[in-house]
Amino acid sequence: MKGLLTALVTPFNSSGDLNLDALDTLIKFDLSRGVDGFWVLGTTGEFNMLSIEEKMQVAKKVIDLAKGKVLLGVNENSTYNSLKLAKYFVDLGVNGIFSVPPIYHKPNEKGLIHYYEDLGKFGEEVYVYNIPSLVGYNIPLTVLQKLVEDGIIQGMKYTTSDFESLINYMRFLKNLNSKFEFLAGNDKFILISLLYGVDGIVSGISNFAPEVVSQLYKNVKEGKITEALKLQEIVDKLVEVTSLADYPTGIKIALRYRGIDVGSSRKPLEENITADSAIYHTLKEFNL
Repeated sequence: MKGLLTALVTPFNSSGDLNLDALDTLIKFDLSRGVDGFWVLGTTGEFNMLSIEEKMQVAKKVIDLAKGKVLLGVNENSTYNSLKLAKYFVDLGVNGIFSVPPIYHKPNEKGLIHYYEDLGKFGEEVYVYNIPSLVGYNIPLTVLQKLVEDGIIQGMKYTTSDFESLINYMRFLKNLNSKFEFLAGNDKFILISLLYGVDGIVSGISNFAPEVVSQLYKNVKEGKITEALKLQEIVDKLVEVTSLADYPTGIKIALRYRGIDVGSSRKPLEENITADSAIYHTLKEFNL
């Protein structure tokens, strides 16, 4: 899936239970302001805080609301649990599924290849979610080469602060298959990633500032680089203030100030008054 995808938050109520009704407001808000689709049950969606049953509930709700413009994350440590979720997601009619490589127990290269190979058995597109800062390791290029050459994966989202690594991975994978979809997941790299030829952007900031991120994306595509740079600078400031609290609590604070209550993140993730104040004043500065 190409274009601008929102890395969707998972709403909770004051008791910490799922608040599926809030997804209706949030998804309509983002779609009406230029977002092309949704990356669901990823890092911003607090996938590691959810049970398998909760992931199923979120997936069904989002699929119903977003009219199929959805990539869903399985992100389970065992192939057994991942396949259970993958089958459920495919039966819902999802556009594709994604997964981080198994964490904590790190499989060898053969295990990694078999993991994604098993996810591909349902016939839907499979994306690798490569986020080494949180997973603890970078997926080896030898593994990705095998997965691409055998047609097991069709795309990858790479979230990193190492831009040189991102470009090296993209070029390597694109050389293997020009149709391979490469998505960038760092909001601070939106402009430069697009200039270097990524196929799409997965943005946490577009949860609460979709009009800013979508206009940035559009300006780059239209060659309006000066205008795009100004918007990238705004996005950079939004990233900085929402990063002052445990991620993704800052995203949820910002949504609250934009009139969309998605609750707080699940404990032990914490908000803080410094982040709250900075987010409020920054949103006000940019008339959001």
